[in-house]
Amino acid sequence: MNKILSFIANKDKLLLLQGSPNDPQYKKSLWYVVTGGYEEFDYTLENTVIREVKEETNLIVNEMIYLNWIFKYNSLGKECTEYAYISFVNNTFVKLNEESIGYRWCTIDEFIETIDWIGDKKILKEVIKKALKKEKFWRIEKVEKL
Repeated sequence: MNKILSFIANKDKLLLLQGSPNDPQYKKSLWYVVTGGYEEFDYTLENTVIREVKEETNLIVNEMIYLNWIFKYNSLGKECTEYAYISFVNNTFVKLNEESIGYRWCTIDEFIETIDWIGDKKILKEVIKKALKKEKFWRIEKVEKL
């Protein structure tokens, strides 16, 4: 199953979503970013990013960058390939859907400290620092198996 993950930025702030404690995979509330599955009607992963950001936050993506970062993992019995993006928005008013119970706009340090992240947070911080400048940390696609 192809999926997307998108960090959301407004100027120098990053959005964190607080997931529901009823999350089907983790069974607890976590701080995370927008994720979602590719649907055939999306046609592209970029369209998936736009749709998922709108569905989960009601924000409109003005610009996005694919970060050359792919995560492969198993979720609820399905093999997933998740492509990482950063999405830039102009608005900070978030309207959550049923998947989340809260949100926070954070500095990069607050974001790194708070996010529930399986991988290396030092690498995550470097990737995001570059992404906020609209640059890519990975020159070629980096695939991580989680």
